[in-house]
Amino acid sequence: MSEKNSRPAWGLLQQDAVELLRAKYWNNTKALKSLLTGNTEFPIQISLKPPKGNAALNNISHFQDFVDSWKSFCEQAEYESIQVNVHWETVIFRSISEQQVPTYLTIPDISSLSRMLGDAEEQQLRDWQSRILYIFDSLSIELAKRPVHPIRSTYERELFSTLIANLEILSGFSKLDLELLVKLIPQLHKGMGRGSYLRALPVIFVDTKFIEKNLKLIESVTAAILDCSAKEMGLLSWLDCRDKPKDWLLVKPLCKSAADALGGLPLLRMSSETLLQFELPAKNILVIENEQSCLSLDNIPDTIAVSGGGKNVSWMRADWLANKKVAYWGDVDSEGLSILSDVRSKLSTVVPLMMDSETVEAYRNRMVDEPESVAREPVALTGCELMLFRMLRNGDYGSTRLEQERLPVDYVHRKLMLWIH
Repeated sequence: MSEKNSRPAWGLLQQDAVELLRAKYWNNTKALKSLLTGNTEFPIQISLKPPKGNAALNNISHFQDFVDSWKSFCEQAEYESIQVNVHWETVIFRSISEQQVPTYLTIPDISSLSRMLGDAEEQQLRDWQSRILYIFDSLSIELAKRPVHPIRSTYERELFSTLIANLEILSGFSKLDLELLVKLIPQLHKGMGRGSYLRALPVIFVDTKFIEKNLKLIESVTAAILDCSAKEMGLLSWLDCRDKPKDWLLVKPLCKSAADALGGLPLLRMSSETLLQFELPAKNILVIENEQSCLSLDNIPDTIAVSGGGKNVSWMRADWLANKKVAYWGDVDSEGLSILSDVRSKLSTVVPLMMDSETVEAYRNRMVDEPESVAREPVALTGCELMLFRMLRNGDYGSTRLEQERLPVDYVHRKLMLWIH
């Protein structure tokens, strides 16, 4: 058993108290930020767990260490001007007479807490204070240069709370990052993006990659200083900026006429947002869950395929699809049928291809197991599709998934041509 574990539960030594304070207040992010913002008020107190009854008599050695530890600390605190108070009480013990016993610590402020914890914490606090002071002073100068847009009357208090809330991010900022932040905020105003992408935001000195990388922090600081609706709306909406596309879909013309209508390109990428507005120049639109299945297709008249979206079928609410002949082809499993249901809820005229019991029966020997079946039954399936969904989920075919890539090319081509004609 270690020396620490063999000690009695009473009588915290100086290092014990330091470890307790570090764990409870400094390494506890929520508690530390609450102290820094004043939500938890100083002074804070911790009990030193003085002995009760005959406990001191039962372990005189530890009692002496306990008292000596705090006498030593008081001398150190006085010498180093550490404003941490140790409270003592006079206790009369049988056999060892009257003794001065340390009972609890009172810590008056955050600086005193950091000094007691050690050099690393003291330096960390100085660094935070320096960064926050730099932001306040520099912003004051920059805001004075740009008096056009109104500033919130209570912004100092709001800004301080925001910076404390984002302390981890600020700690990682270089000097240049801090300068970019204070140069940027006064340039921002509602609607300045005018529908452009964020990277095209008309700002000077600041690079837009910095904005994109630190979007949430900039949003919070903007809300604190300029307009609280920046956080309510989200910074991109407040600026009237479009976010960069994240959901690129593969678009493949399946015949020469469709390729010619797309400038001769055999393949291209489009975002969901673009497809909502851009009408593809073909009579037939084939939506395919998997890109590899799309790449295997060719020579389908007047048809353009869109693939690779998986569950992302939001673009299929596009108005221009109402004038097209649209089909959907995905894996025959619970997830694939759930996606089909989502597609149909956006476009009721969609035609499912090769997602039926006929296809499953024909190629059930090629089936595998779906990693995890969808539990909730889709709401926009036909009666036959819903029955297939349940049978697949229950394993009635032995396995639960028929991947679209496992279907023979000649079978796929025949089904597509029947749909076209």
